[in-house]
Amino acid sequence: MNIDSLDPNMFSRSDHKAWLKLVERALKGKDFQETLVSRTDDGIAIQPLYERWRDDAPLSRQRADMPWTLTQRMDDPDMERALAQLGDDLANGASGVSLVSIDSGSAFGTGMDATLPIFSEALAATLSGTATLRLDGFSSGVAKTVAASIAGDGTQRLHLGLDAFLSAVHFTNFSSDIKYFKELQLVGTIVNADGRAVHNAGGTEAQELAVMASSLVGHLRLLETAGLSPEAALAATSLCLSADQNQFTTIAKIRAARLISTRIAEACGIADPQPAHLFAETSYRMLTRLDPETNILRNTIAVFSAGVGGADEISVLPHSLTHGIPDPLARRLARNTQTILMAESHLDHVIDPAAGAGGIEALTDALVERAWDIFTDIEGNGGLAKVIASGELAAMVAEARAERVAKPIVGTTLFAMKTERPVAVLGALGPIADGMGLMPVRLDEGVEG
Repeated sequence: MNIDSLDPNMFSRSDHKAWLKLVERALKGKDFQETLVSRTDDGIAIQPLYERWRDDAPLSRQRADMPWTLTQRMDDPDMERALAQLGDDLANGASGVSLVSIDSGSAFGTGMDATLPIFSEALAATLSGTATLRLDGFSSGVAKTVAASIAGDGTQRLHLGLDAFLSAVHFTNFSSDIKYFKELQLVGTIVNADGRAVHNAGGTEAQELAVMASSLVGHLRLLETAGLSPEAALAATSLCLSADQNQFTTIAKIRAARLISTRIAEACGIADPQPAHLFAETSYRMLTRLDPETNILRNTIAVFSAGVGGADEISVLPHSLTHGIPDPLARRLARNTQTILMAESHLDHVIDPAAGAGGIEALTDALVERAWDIFTDIEGNGGLAKVIASGELAAMVAEARAERVAKPIVGTTLFAMKTERPVAVLGALGPIADGMGLMPVRLDEGVEG
């Protein structure tokens, strides 16, 4: 067939009205809203078709000229084994390390001694030269020890991960601690504005964003009392969110976090705020115990979504975490999920590829507004600390979890295996810590037949 023989008007532009007529014919009397319009857990309608947005503005990562940081968790309670794992990770593609305390709400049953056996020389030597180091769930005392050991490096980015709302017991001398870290002039951040506990306890995207925003504002107030300017306080804060297998909502959520952060910065009087540092971790609640290999696919979609959405740093929970302490193969798969998407798919080469996509832009804006309403309610009730202490946050998340419509889970309720394959792990999991009074709950709990 010669292309010159095609009618040039065969694919002429159509309008929304003409498209709707074709849809009505195809539906044969079925209701358009019920058949083609879906809704998120926040009740946000997702239409089947959107026009391209012409006034879009790409939302950049903090360092647009750099790929996102491939962060690998160091969470094995056996220090000797953890050091061996760390060396393997750094030799095979990891550009960041997250030291996870057993007390962290993101430990999920495995983690290091909360005292970090005060940052041993072996650990310090192995971490030397690592591009990015993140602490998760450690006290300010441990953070001081770690920070002092690498102060003056200038090339290593350090995210201390202090959080006044997840671990208030560690913040008895907050102002003096912040002044100490400020004087060290570290490259990186000091505190987290973290919404992951909300997600993993069953909350909605807007609720997670709202708690992140309220945590951000609460930390800005604390940092201001420690003598930091609004610009310095924002630069000292890392935004933390979960990424799950819901591709479009995760992309929109990551983008919405940037817009919310910018709106808060402008409210603080910052005319031209710089992009915040945004850390994304794959979802714990989406991991299944039955047929855990399907978790590899879920993790892949989650990393893709977080990377496309513009995360600065991503960490993957190994697929076998629901069974025990992940073995070397599970850790390697978690690491390579990111390396393949960056080294072979080059997802990090494009700044905000979702910019202008009508459906994602609309969902981003809707999440921003829904999250902002919840955020203002939290602030109107005295702020995040009071909402946590009163139990209001836990009640809000529990209600969202109860209202979520149960969906089929591949490998658990859909295409379940007749006989489960054995899963190799390095040891049993310990108790799972909560965060903000919220306990992580997987979507497959209660449906494993």
